[in-house]
Amino acid sequence: MTMSPALGGSVQDAFVHLSEGRAEALSEVWQSLSQPLHNYAFALTGSDEEAEDVVGDVFLKLGRRPGCLRRARNPRAYLFAMVRNAVRSRWRRLRRFVDRAEVCSDPAEGPDAVSLAVREAVLALPAPQRECVVLHIWGDLTFEEIGQLTRVSPNTAASRYRYALEKLRVVMQDEP
Repeated sequence: MTMSPALGGSVQDAFVHLSEGRAEALSEVWQSLSQPLHNYAFALTGSDEEAEDVVGDVFLKLGRRPGCLRRARNPRAYLFAMVRNAVRSRWRRLRRFVDRAEVCSDPAEGPDAVSLAVREAVLALPAPQRECVVLHIWGDLTFEEIGQLTRVSPNTAASRYRYALEKLRVVMQDEP
């Protein structure tokens, strides 16, 4: 991924700039990763509003403590972990779970304008499989990175992904 001309370079470069305290790098990271992080948060919560809140909270935290990226071996995966932890914290704090009724009915409103049928099929997957699909496809994480994030082996992450795709194929066969 390339960055906009403000800083130049890659997402990795922006992470370095951000960890050094260059505030303008936060905008670069936002432009590159806010949508994949939103897609992940949406897959975990089932709600666009919740996903927006979670991603916003993560970027606020990152803006307040950009040095946290210095200790991260993989800053990109670290941000996905921050989203995952933020969702879990919200659930603990609010003691609520995904309400499928919150899923918007207009496909154009959802992440990346994915069709409603695909979104519903993905949301119907068991949570571990759904998480692997979103992290791999929209988050562009490897199975090793997914395994580290979800605390399973890379083989388990790959298996969850494969099982999820099989289920999606079956469900989507009837869709145009």
